[in-house]
Amino acid sequence: MATRPDPRRVARLTIPAPLREGAFAHHPVQVLDLSPLGACIRHHRLLHDGAVCYLDLPPALGPLRLTGRLVWMALRRTEQTLEGTQRFHYESGIEFTSVNRAQKAALADILEKLQATPPNPDRMPSS
Repeated sequence: MATRPDPRRVARLTIPAPLREGAFAHHPVQVLDLSPLGACIRHHRLLHDGAVCYLDLPPALGPLRLTGRLVWMALRRTEQTLEGTQRFHYESGIEFTSVNRAQKAALADILEKLQATPPNPDRMPSS
């Protein structure tokens, strides 16, 4: 079975589970992976394609807020809660926009730290 080439422009680094808690435009999210150009997040609320917002990286990685644009979103699964309602689990891709020199430097430091962290086996790469 042939594998297709990775369409990403740069490699992404997986965020270890204990460091994932972040926020996207006032919504709590988990930052699954990160690159100099963007991030993949997991969340429970529906976000609108093309929305321009900010992403606060998890405090454990360092205080950094990046402006981004939602470029894709997928419903990964749903579950029934004990209260009888449905809970949705989404993943979305964010492309960073208007990143200044200081933010680029801070992001490069974070990525360097992540590169030294062993890979996380509990997450399958997003497609």
